[in-house]
Amino acid sequence: MKKMTLFVSFVVLCLLCGCSAEKPMDVSGVGTHFDGTVDGVSQKGPFLTGSTVTLQELDASSLGQTGKSFKGMIMNDKGEFAINDVDLNSPYALLVANGYFRNEVTGEKSSGTIIMMAIADLSNRSHVNINLLTHLEYERIRVLLEQKKMSFADAKNTAEQEIFSNFFEVSASEKAENLNIFGNSEGDKALLAINVLLLGDLSEPEFMERLVALSDDFARDGVWNDTLLKAKIADYACGLSMWGELAKIRKNMEAWKIADVPAFEPYVNRFWADQYGLGKCDASNVGEHKKNANETSAFYGMNFVCDKDSGWVANKNEFYGGCDSCSVMRDSRDGHVYKYMNIDGTDWMVSNLRYDNGDYECLLGNCEDYGYLYKDPGTTKLSEGYYYAYNPDDPAAGICPSGWRVPISDDFRHLLYDASDDEKKQLFSEAERDVLLASGAESSSYWGAEVSLGRRTMDWRNVLDVFGDGSLDMSSRLGEAFVRCVRD
Repeated sequence: MKKMTLFVSFVVLCLLCGCSAEKPMDVSGVGTHFDGTVDGVSQKGPFLTGSTVTLQELDASSLGQTGKSFKGMIMNDKGEFAINDVDLNSPYALLVANGYFRNEVTGEKSSGTIIMMAIADLSNRSHVNINLLTHLEYERIRVLLEQKKMSFADAKNTAEQEIFSNFFEVSASEKAENLNIFGNSEGDKALLAINVLLLGDLSEPEFMERLVALSDDFARDGVWNDTLLKAKIADYACGLSMWGELAKIRKNMEAWKIADVPAFEPYVNRFWADQYGLGKCDASNVGEHKKNANETSAFYGMNFVCDKDSGWVANKNEFYGGCDSCSVMRDSRDGHVYKYMNIDGTDWMVSNLRYDNGDYECLLGNCEDYGYLYKDPGTTKLSEGYYYAYNPDDPAAGICPSGWRVPISDDFRHLLYDASDDEKKQLFSEAERDVLLASGAESSSYWGAEVSLGRRTMDWRNVLDVFGDGSLDMSSRLGEAFVRCVRD
């Protein structure tokens, strides 16, 4: 991580100092003077109060730094800043924001700092926003000035159009330095979507490394050539839609109580739909089925249907091999996907839990295929109904995902006496039972939350035993067992 941080810092330093420029650029701003205040908003999510914004004067002929700079600070939770008493002998300036920010995906304050930039012509403006698009266009503008001999205005407009169209296959309708993630224009909505897409679940150093790579990619020819990264981000975005996590991201941002959050979701969905080659989904093709045609996508071949209210909707049950009566869910803690089925009103996981709690064994050394053998399900239900658990906010859940829980004896008895033979066979597959028999075990055991009554130690727990012939029984035991969660 330290090497990554040093690498990112070096590249950002090169950007600020113009290391890539080998010859003067054809720009003209000689004789233009700026005197006053430069303000705007600095947003990745909003930079936190106290973060710094530095304005550096750029030479009117070459865009090299003159050494003259002015400092300001982020003044509030919206990321607003003002740099007073700016006195420039050139209309061109580089603005650099440095600090912590609010993470749009998690809703939390960042644990590390980032740097974002904007290059501006202050001839006819004093308000400049700093955001992802202004940051990504910087190196492309320099290339267009150096190699294409464009004017500054043409180079900036070209870079903005190129970069925006790489995300949404349409031209930008607004200047990047006018956009605000809390605004309500189409450009504002698109900017917030790009923020979510590029940030993903990355740490701050990983995010900065991604920005450096993207800036370099765009700079060469204005085209996003890294198709693998495009597909990776599209898969992340599709997952947000497929598992209902866009609503969580919206809720996280609304909890800031800073401003209204614009409708960014359609742009997130538009990005992955374009990358998958799905095309439009509107009133003219409701009910149409299409497959993801992007061979570099982890969801390649997944079927989608055009829904009049939700746009393209994934057939995730089919893709993940759900049984005839199964659905699928995703554990937001680690991304594992589980099939589940409803048995007389209760949803049961059809596969064993694969959550890494740091205290488990693997059957035949293969946790991913067979699930984890846990020494403890993370919760204990006493006879009087009281739970003793490591998660006091959700004591019944134990090590199960949010909204699910470790079964209790009543759940086991319900399976024993009320489930049909076919339901039991779907819940505990023949293939899984064969693996257990091959390993030398007579049965597999599944933890319940309750301690065994009459035992002198709480280490003995009630379990559900599944035998090689598919029959079920209840017992109590020590040692390790699998976990099959039920919906709370």
